[in-house]
Amino acid sequence: MVNAVATILGCMALVIMIATVVRVVMIKLWESARVNPEYLESMYENDKDHRWSGNIKEQPSLLSDPSEVRPSSGSPSREVTAAVSGISQSSKLKLMAPSSPNPSAIEDIESKRLNIEHTLRGFFEAASIDQQLAFARDPQRVRPLMENYYRSHPYTPLEWKTLGWILPVEEEGYRLGYAQAVFATAEPVSLIIEEMVDGTFRVDWESSVRYGEIDWAEFLKTQPSEPTLFRVIASKPQNIPPEAAPMGSELLEIKHPDDNDVVYAYFDRKDPKFQPLLQQLETGNWKDVPLTLRLCFPGPAGSGKNARIADVEGKGWLILHGTRS
Repeated sequence: MVNAVATILGCMALVIMIATVVRVVMIKLWESARVNPEYLESMYENDKDHRWSGNIKEQPSLLSDPSEVRPSSGSPSREVTAAVSGISQSSKLKLMAPSSPNPSAIEDIESKRLNIEHTLRGFFEAASIDQQLAFARDPQRVRPLMENYYRSHPYTPLEWKTLGWILPVEEEGYRLGYAQAVFATAEPVSLIIEEMVDGTFRVDWESSVRYGEIDWAEFLKTQPSEPTLFRVIASKPQNIPPEAAPMGSELLEIKHPDDNDVVYAYFDRKDPKFQPLLQQLETGNWKDVPLTLRLCFPGPAGSGKNARIADVEGKGWLILHGTRS
């Protein structure tokens, strides 16, 4: 009986030991399969594609939030998903219902690929401002801006290759989309397009070149007191500069996408006119948010004071004027 009891106890101990080993192995396997938040955080912290990469050729429109991109045919990169929703915090990318009474995106965009390619090819292969204006949004308003811009930025036509991915972008009252132009001897370019009432398409020239009223270097050097329009990248400063902003102001770190020089600029967050600015900053998590701003300096040139944000225009780098019927 003693031997039998010992045998039974030994078997039970063996079973318990095996069960314990199996349990430990299963726990390790389960933990290895789960997502490690600290690992993901460190990975994305160093993932330049998750934020503005500085590649101004591939993503010149930079309009922002991956959650607001609806995949289309083709394979738009993750940097594209960071480029669309600066248009509006409330604007969501989605497939439009065919019976929608008011325009709010380019409907059935894939079926219009040939017309979109014709527009983009004409836009980039244009040999003159007049030819390019035939494919540009708001040509009457944009003409003097283009003439001013190309005086200091020589225009060179690009050899067209093909149309890449295309995505609809929802904005109430507009038929907007986002498209990639692919060239034979240059890097791809991403830009905003608009479908007109007659079914033709136009390119948003201003956001495609990040148009500003003067060069960024000149702005930093002359420090004008007159509000001047720029398309910039804004972030919450990691280090507060020594020159304090006025009490109750919000301070931003501002840089131009074509330049590494940084300026700090403040605005009154209680002013109702800056509510659209706060919405765009919150949508972009206050990091590398594309904005169209009017900037100036409150003091005399060379005073070393922070710049002031006089006004915000448009959404992201896109300026919207009224709605399209």
